[in-house]
Amino acid sequence: VMVDADELEQVLDALLAADLYVPIEQAHEAATAGGSFNVLDPSHGGKVDLFLTRPDDAFTRSRLARRIRADVFDVPCWVASAEDVVLAKLRWRLDSRSEVQWRDCVEIASTNELDATYLRHWAQHLDVTDDLEDLLAATAADRD
Repeated sequence: VMVDADELEQVLDALLAADLYVPIEQAHEAATAGGSFNVLDPSHGGKVDLFLTRPDDAFTRSRLARRIRADVFDVPCWVASAEDVVLAKLRWRLDSRSEVQWRDCVEIASTNELDATYLRHWAQHLDVTDDLEDLLAATAADRD
């Protein structure tokens, strides 16, 4: 979701008006740094991760240009390509070395035909080349 700083309050107000749990402080941090926050539906137990992107980021522009139209729970929406999700997760993992992010990447790479040229191009710009090559090697071994 790309939200201008001056629109963030309107988005948060709309989410709160729908009786959703929204961590306001996390939302503001995500808007500033280009991160994510969770929105929870306490009545159904559902959770959605909202990723706020920065328009001045070339990778963000590429992700938005490559987005895919999909039905999620019968609701038409735009979603990031598998390659862009992998790259974003590898980038988030730089600081934390999160095993959850790594497992997500392995699952995505194992179940999708990924564009390795695109992945390698952006991996170099995002400083995740080593992790990407490890991922491609690990999932290639699984396919053999």
